[in-house]
Amino acid sequence: MRFTATIHVRPKAEVRDPQGEAILGALGSLGLGVTSVRTGKEIVVTFDADDEAAARRATDTMGRELLANPVIEDFRVELGTA
Repeated sequence: MRFTATIHVRPKAEVRDPQGEAILGALGSLGLGVTSVRTGKEIVVTFDADDEAAARRATDTMGRELLANPVIEDFRVELGTA
């Protein structure tokens, strides 16, 4: 079965986000009332797995072992069929 996973990686809440801070300043200079910005990355992966449980295990491995740094980042997965 073919799956598509969107893996969202963000800095942990307690970790400073310099890019988010820069964006916050820039949005403020445009006169927008933005109070907080957190940046991250989105990775979209299409892959084959036997079933949804296997696909979830695979995406968990992707996030934990490669795509997110567990010391400073969290990740979440949106999984669908391709």
